[in-house]
Amino acid sequence: MGPFRSLCMALALLVSAPSFAQQPTPDSILFQKHLVEIDGGRHMNMVCVGHGAPTVLFEYGASSHLLAWQKIVLPVSAFTRACFYDRAGYGFSDPSPKPMTADNVTDDLHALLHSAGIPEPIVIVGHSLGGLYATLYTDKFPSEVAGLVLIDPSFALPLPPPWRADERKRFDKGQADTQKCADLARSGKLTATNPHDCFSVALNRTPAEVAWLMQQYLKPFRYESVISEGNNHYSTDTITSTDDLEEDRAARSYGNMPLIVLTAGTDQLSPDTTPDMKKRFDTYWHTGHDKLAARSTRGVSITVPNATHFIQVDQPQAVIEAIRTVVAEVRQARIIRGQTQNYSGSDPHPKSTYQLKPAADLCLHREDRVSFQTVPALPLPPSSAVP
Repeated sequence: MGPFRSLCMALALLVSAPSFAQQPTPDSILFQKHLVEIDGGRHMNMVCVGHGAPTVLFEYGASSHLLAWQKIVLPVSAFTRACFYDRAGYGFSDPSPKPMTADNVTDDLHALLHSAGIPEPIVIVGHSLGGLYATLYTDKFPSEVAGLVLIDPSFALPLPPPWRADERKRFDKGQADTQKCADLARSGKLTATNPHDCFSVALNRTPAEVAWLMQQYLKPFRYESVISEGNNHYSTDTITSTDDLEEDRAARSYGNMPLIVLTAGTDQLSPDTTPDMKKRFDTYWHTGHDKLAARSTRGVSITVPNATHFIQVDQPQAVIEAIRTVVAEVRQARIIRGQTQNYSGSDPHPKSTYQLKPAADLCLHREDRVSFQTVPALPLPPSSAVP
């Protein structure tokens, strides 16, 4: 039985049987501060745990933080090395003097991995905007990435026309509100007891988690980085965003690189979204994810039921099994430093004699979608969004 078929079976079991395991406790690993110097004195925070190759690098989404991976860190680090980092201005990382474009973000990550001595090639797990960064990183440094897991990722494709005017208003308001938060933080007026609607913390957070989160939320650099990322990524009019242009220029085939795209089965659209707009957005979102998966002959696009945008919070086992599957494929193909297997797509005749399993061994072909929503699923307890 191939690893991808095992993934399909694992996900089917996930939604067809109740889970009696207790919710994971907060993991102090992610609270650690480990600064690595890059480009002339600037430092970035990265925490690694576990042993084995390939190293799995986690890239969170816009306005997020390391606790987005709280339910993932221990299970993944049990079977390979896992590294978690803060982008410039986030967490304990210094802000960047450059705009937070996808190109600059991926250059920062490249410098960080090299300064930290992380062995290549790696597997990248990217959520939301982090998915677009993971995609561009793979485009730019093909020999340094062995596999991808993209969690409800962003991608370079303009929003459907009916959304643009409405989203423009929301985006502008959001950016203005975030700028106010940055100004409040810089003036010292943003506090844990007076958040000014700049952040909220889930009621089930432990005191240690709250204290750690306050170190993130009370810094002006965080909000300024969020603003810069938004300005460079979101395009709600006829102009293509900077990130989209950078990805479009670099986009390439991923050959037969292991690639899994996970799509949230539950929408989180605004209450005033009409049925027609919802249908259009669903088509746009699923089409974008299918196109990402189709960039590899090993690409798989999967819809995860009972999961909102934060699949790693709502259905962590789906993410863990996707990572385990990609890591297993990488290991099976012996893509580790010193080996000759090529997943970059640049060489149509890899030097290695290892042959990947045919598509018939997968639970679906690369151009298909799979959804387990037809499997009778027991209702799961609601989980709080990452604050």
